[in-house]
Amino acid sequence: MKLITKINFFIVVLFIVIGVSKAQAQFFGFSVDTAVDYTVAPDKVTGGTVGIIHPIGFLPNFGYTQVKFSSESVDVSSNVQLSSEVTLNSYNVFFNIPFPVVAVSLGAGIGEVKVESSLTGYENKPSVSKPLVEGFTRVGLPFWNFIEFHLGIHAIKVASKIDVGNSWSSVESSVDSVDTEKDYTGTLTTVGLQFAF
Repeated sequence: MKLITKINFFIVVLFIVIGVSKAQAQFFGFSVDTAVDYTVAPDKVTGGTVGIIHPIGFLPNFGYTQVKFSSESVDVSSNVQLSSEVTLNSYNVFFNIPFPVVAVSLGAGIGEVKVESSLTGYENKPSVSKPLVEGFTRVGLPFWNFIEFHLGIHAIKVASKIDVGNSWSSVESSVDSVDTEKDYTGTLTTVGLQFAF
């Protein structure tokens, strides 16, 4: 009786493994995601992520993340505003982890955040950069073995706060009287597709 149970168990496991390997067959391809929301951005964000996938097990896939948004303007005086444009760039590696129904990707990356500021009445736009690290996961639903729709959550940690007013304090003394320091650490949400050939 025990032998029959072991044989039945082995057959069930074998069918599951074969089914998963057929359902999750991976080929060369790419993924494209668009940014939906970044928790630090006051309004809309643009950009997203791209990645290159391959079928070689235990070797990482490679990707790139770029997100842009406008930070909230700061009123320096009644007719002077300090505005900032923020760009996050990250190079990352990720692994695709096959599951029977869904596809999961786990990854990490490093890069920088660049904040370019402008002050009313001045044309120059000084910038400040800080390093960042990124960790992310994507959960997707595969269709027909060559296309996958997925949702991504990216946790982005910037090394320290950025004070965009520092570069303007020597030009406009009233900048020192307002808080121009901001932490751009946040969570990025993306949606996208993965195509395999």
